[in-house]
Amino acid sequence: MRTVRRLYFYAVAFVSLEVVLWGLISLLRSIISSEAVGGGVTQLAQGLALILVGVPVFALHWWVCQRDAAREMDEHASGVRAVFLYAILLSTFIPVIQNVLAIVNRLALTSAHLSRASAFVGGQQSWSDNLVALVMNALIGTYFVFVLRRDWTGITALETFTEVRRIHRYLWALYGLLLTIAGTMQLLQFIFQVPFSSIVFLLRANFVNGLALTIVGTPVWFFAWKTVQDSLSEVTERESLLRLGLLYALALAGVVTVLTSGGIVLDALLRLALGEPMAADEFMGQVSGSLAIGIPLAGVWAYYGAWLTRAMTQVPDAPRRAGMRRLYSYILSAVGLTATFIGLSMLFSFVVDALLGKVVWADLLRPRLAAALATLLAGFPLWILSWRPMQAESLTSGDAGDHARRSLVRKVYLYLALFASVIGGMVSAGILLYTLINALLAGDFSNFTQDFLKSLEILALFTLLGFYHGLTLRQDGRSASQSLARKHAAFSTLVFDPGDGNFGAAVLAAIQKQTPGLPAALQLVGQPIPPEARENVKAVLLPSDLALDPPEALRLWLRDFNGLRLVVPRAAGNWVLVGGAPANVQQAALALRQLAEGQASRPRGVSSGWLVVLYILGGLFGLQALMVVFSLLMTALFD
Repeated sequence: MRTVRRLYFYAVAFVSLEVVLWGLISLLRSIISSEAVGGGVTQLAQGLALILVGVPVFALHWWVCQRDAAREMDEHASGVRAVFLYAILLSTFIPVIQNVLAIVNRLALTSAHLSRASAFVGGQQSWSDNLVALVMNALIGTYFVFVLRRDWTGITALETFTEVRRIHRYLWALYGLLLTIAGTMQLLQFIFQVPFSSIVFLLRANFVNGLALTIVGTPVWFFAWKTVQDSLSEVTERESLLRLGLLYALALAGVVTVLTSGGIVLDALLRLALGEPMAADEFMGQVSGSLAIGIPLAGVWAYYGAWLTRAMTQVPDAPRRAGMRRLYSYILSAVGLTATFIGLSMLFSFVVDALLGKVVWADLLRPRLAAALATLLAGFPLWILSWRPMQAESLTSGDAGDHARRSLVRKVYLYLALFASVIGGMVSAGILLYTLINALLAGDFSNFTQDFLKSLEILALFTLLGFYHGLTLRQDGRSASQSLARKHAAFSTLVFDPGDGNFGAAVLAAIQKQTPGLPAALQLVGQPIPPEARENVKAVLLPSDLALDPPEALRLWLRDFNGLRLVVPRAAGNWVLVGGAPANVQQAALALRQLAEGQASRPRGVSSGWLVVLYILGGLFGLQALMVVFSLLMTALFD
């Protein structure tokens, strides 16, 4: 209930503050300049209305927030308050940057004797419009900077504020990076097009806009990223999942964009090489946009890919470090495999049409061949360079190969490829049968051979895809089974039974069910322990009541035992388990199996495999959403 109350007060305070802020901006614009955007009586009335409505609402709710924060530390250190304060900083200082950009943009256009209306930002605004918005946002933002500084000095539990501050820093770095990339794109497009264009005067505005974006965006990105890098002296910042996720997203966004842009450039070059008449200005018009976006994103890929590699090498846990590297490689492999599959299907379709179709070379076949080869040349190297190291790693012997074969990321990759091949093969087989049955029933075989062969080649590609990845899965399973059988057989276990007739038998049955090849022996507490057990036994398993109060002989034996000790929680006698689960021999058997296989013991439900799969799929969806947003931004820029 308290969280809901916090959400209400801080949400209303945020909205009402924005209402007051922009009401003040509108009022001051109408007073200072009669030519302000939407000026006159309308803007004056609008500003007054916003202020009169927003001030009492904000004052009341912000007073309550401050009073609660002063009374209780939980309120002062709450995540809702941290999100509110950092959101205020973003919502005030980003408009400051945008208004600075508008001023610089119009100033540059005026210096180049170009119309201010062609500005990327603020083309219809005046100097006073931008200055008023800049000053008012800066004043409000500065006030909350002081509030935030006081909070940092007055709070003892800073974990939540630290996490929100981290998000705030990375958002600023992304904002500055997007401005810089957008500006660089426009500069490069001007450079590529101006030698071949007859409308240079129209491109000058793009050049000036790009220059303004670069001048404003580069310092924002530099200082934001420098702040992020300076914070890496703290362990929590270096090991932040947010940092790792951002590095993954930026590096992969660079890969996908470079792959797409490279394919478009290769397509134009191949059409030119295959004899398509193309003037220099026409060629540059087709590739300039791809080069303009591909070059800066290649820089993003190289720079953040290097930081991602550095972050991976700094992880002390070798299995976790290898898993991070696998995730990156398998995503690249999936992108390359998809492009390779599409390129092959386009190439085979071209061969069928070239041999059987009545299609003119210059009109359709040449661009189709160029597109197919360009897709293959862009996708196949990426797939082979990403897939071969992962496959080689999985074929090695020892713990490294076992971890690679049992990797969840590898299994997800292989099963997704198998799933795509089965579903695609089913659809293509249906289309193939439909083509055959329809031709027999209708008696029309005019285009039958051509359509039949196209469906057949798609079915063959999906079959080949499924066959290869199915064999890979089978090979992984066979190697993993042999390796695990050896590990299980070498992991001798001794189960201590207090003699009540329940514990030992249940544990042995659970071990036999979970890991049939693991040698486990029952040892009654009252009987002497075999002398060779201390050297041969790798792990012992005993109930919690016996572990807490062992007989003297067992206590001395456990003191000198160097193997693993597994304790199963069990309420017995006067022993009460506080916060623990009841006896769970199945869980103990699972933990024993994990330890025998060289894994860390993880209770079921703490970090399930399906949850990790959801994280991976969520990350891929987030990457796709990032690319969609970025493509929309680029489309808006070029339009």
